[in-house]
Amino acid sequence: MKRDQIIVFLIAFFCFSISIAQSEVMVTDLGDDNSKGTLRWAINTANTDADIDEISFLEGLEGTLRLSSDLPHINNNLTITGPGAKHITISGEGKYRMFVINKGFRLDISGLTFTDSADNYNDGTIFAVSGSEVKASEIRVTGVSNQTAFWSKGDNSSITISNSIFENNSATLFRSYWGSTPNFTSDNENDYTNRITITGSSFISNKGLIFSTEHYVKIDSCVFSGNYDQIASFKGVNRYQILNSKFVNNTGRLLFTFSSKIGDTPSWGEDTLGTNNTLFDGNLFQGNTGTIINTGGGFKHDSKTTITNNIFVNNGNNWYGNPIVTTGNQENNFITSVTPTEDEGTIVLTLNKSLIIGSEDKLH
Repeated sequence: MKRDQIIVFLIAFFCFSISIAQSEVMVTDLGDDNSKGTLRWAINTANTDADIDEISFLEGLEGTLRLSSDLPHINNNLTITGPGAKHITISGEGKYRMFVINKGFRLDISGLTFTDSADNYNDGTIFAVSGSEVKASEIRVTGVSNQTAFWSKGDNSSITISNSIFENNSATLFRSYWGSTPNFTSDNENDYTNRITITGSSFISNKGLIFSTEHYVKIDSCVFSGNYDQIASFKGVNRYQILNSKFVNNTGRLLFTFSSKIGDTPSWGEDTLGTNNTLFDGNLFQGNTGTIINTGGGFKHDSKTTITNNIFVNNGNNWYGNPIVTTGNQENNFITSVTPTEDEGTIVLTLNKSLIIGSEDKLH
């Protein structure tokens, strides 16, 4: 009996080990012919086997994966873990879409660079969600010149990106479709069923409008530096939150604009929105040559805009309009006075104490 029990145990253990091994597949080849070891093969394998929920990359694998056609749609809850954005780049070759997450599923993805995605105004060409979800971290997006990289469409859709870099792109990156506004004023983001949330990320030297959205958008603890055009055109009556971020040396004529049917006569959705529906709080705006905020061009938009606890230093213009709340802001020039001394060639600069530049930042 003991021998039989040992045999049964070993068989069970072996089967268990196989089941653990089959929960993950590995990319070992940066080709794109659907042969075993390619990313395309790995996604197709995960789509047909519900037990496989993770794709990883072979240690030491480096280079660019050049797509030869659209990647398969994601049809399973899946985690794709790259080795780090500096190691592997996925290129759409200007023609092909990358990750379309089908309704009801979720993709977690990290540690990859994305470039040169396809051109499609109405659908995302790097991430596309519609009744689905994507969470990305530590990614890099560069060299995107086609519309649109990220699209959140329809209720129960969300894109969340953290600790990532967006640089040297020249097209609108983010779009979202109208709808999902709560029937009551809410400070709880979970009451908004279509969301784009960007945290801890950097946007550097991009050309073109970055956000053109009609859903809930939150930008928190991000850096926008040296971007050439408008950062965001926010439309619709959903909630927009710009928090704890730095905007330095951007040169767009306008950085943020707002428009929606609350400004129409008759208006729509005005009674569903609180005074902080459009909220700028805790940000630093320094050296931006244009106007930071155009609140919407009328009192109905102004009554939904709150601008609090920000530092404005040496910008072209801080805002147009009359936001309902503007408290705790510091509106200063960086240099308050320049005084020559008796020692020829020496001057004394008096700086505003409100400007705090961290060790990782540069003086311009």
